[in-house]
Amino acid sequence: MKNLIFIFLSLVLISPLSYADKPHGPKATEVTINVGTSDGAMKFVPETLTFERGTYYKLVINNPSADEHYFTSDAFATHIFTRKVEVMDANGKTVAEIHGAINDMELKPGTSVEWFFFPMTNGNNLKLFCHKKGHEEQGMVGNINIVGDL
Repeated sequence: MKNLIFIFLSLVLISPLSYADKPHGPKATEVTINVGTSDGAMKFVPETLTFERGTYYKLVINNPSADEHYFTSDAFATHIFTRKVEVMDANGKTVAEIHGAINDMELKPGTSVEWFFFPMTNGNNLKLFCHKKGHEEQGMVGNINIVGDL
């Protein structure tokens, strides 16, 4: 009985210390993509994203251009579990959190969002595009790959 009490107290007292550096969950692997460029090019940088199953990600999506752009990938949304999306103000402060399935995001000029997710199933060449009128035709297309075993 004394052993059970010791184990219980150890877990209760030590557990909060082990999570002190993780106030919002596990540490995420950060990947960054730009929608458009500061010189007005209609492209995603990089054009291809690859994620591995079993890894927790923070995808930082920036819009450095003077145009509004979409980050759209219907197929990507079916292969991941979204924990949350954080919307930032100009100073990098989180002003909103969005939860649930997400297929499409519009980013205004100079804005950023952070998308926290777990890749769940493999997928190759999942289409990424901007559906603003004429943007896809001007080269705003890319692809997303999800690889790995679980």
